[in-house]
Amino acid sequence: MMEWVDWSNALERAVCWLDDVHWQISRGDDLQLALESLFRGLTLLHRKWDREEWTRFCLEIVRTHPLREVIHQCPYTRHGFEKPRGYAGDAVLIDYLYEEHQGPLSPMGRDIYHFLWNQSGPRSVRERRELLAQEIDATAERVHQPRILSVACGHLREAEHSRAVAEGHVGDFIAFDQDPDSLEVVAQQHPSHLVRPVCGTVRSILMGKTSFPEMDLIYSAGLYDYLSEAVASRLTRLLFGMLRPGGRLLVGNFATRTPDAGYLEAFMDWWLLYRDENQVRAFASEINPEEIASVEQFRDSVQNVIYMVLTRR
Repeated sequence: MMEWVDWSNALERAVCWLDDVHWQISRGDDLQLALESLFRGLTLLHRKWDREEWTRFCLEIVRTHPLREVIHQCPYTRHGFEKPRGYAGDAVLIDYLYEEHQGPLSPMGRDIYHFLWNQSGPRSVRERRELLAQEIDATAERVHQPRILSVACGHLREAEHSRAVAEGHVGDFIAFDQDPDSLEVVAQQHPSHLVRPVCGTVRSILMGKTSFPEMDLIYSAGLYDYLSEAVASRLTRLLFGMLRPGGRLLVGNFATRTPDAGYLEAFMDWWLLYRDENQVRAFASEINPEEIASVEQFRDSVQNVIYMVLTRR
């Protein structure tokens, strides 16, 4: 497939390939087959080309190609590209991956969105929501009225799937995020004040201006994909230091070779930092090993997200 990816004129050939995909869609060919070809091709190019060549392809070729306007009929893709809240991966975008959007869409936009919703990356996001809900419930079974902190919480949809939250078995649940609009949604979804929205930045934690001591569970599953190694390590140390003995810190990061990466970068201008197990394990490098009771690492069922759980001694 696409044997030209290593040729000297690969970028020129890529334009012809996009032309072909656009022509297939425009003439009413099987949309599913065309999208599968596009998705597989972008995955291959993302893995084969060096960073400079791939970035040039995304910024100079895809952005000006007529196929982009067709693909952007998908509301999820268009929202990701336009970034109406000023940053990538906002909570509204993630909501597109939880439940299929039912608003007014063109037939083409609906079909593209449905195709993407069923890819492995969105499946990992939905599985992440369930994993976090299970972690909240397990903490409530382990500790009476636990203190829980979600960092970069977004809309905190996992709390809506938690039995412990629904039954009031959580003592203090802090939803921490920089986006006041996201926190307004959290407050509306949890009017009993069991969940406490707190507006603030990761920078304030890194600078020592914000801290939440004596926590039983701290998690941040969608933040680390944007952090440099140095920031990720420092933040992990500071969050770990907020735990009580026996408390758990859970973090996640999308893994290298995640198949959705090519599409996210080319058509959504959504650039994550993908890592392997050793790089995720290095998040704990600034913590005194004697303070760590255990380290767990695992991937989700489709192998896209690497999780690490640190338990404090």
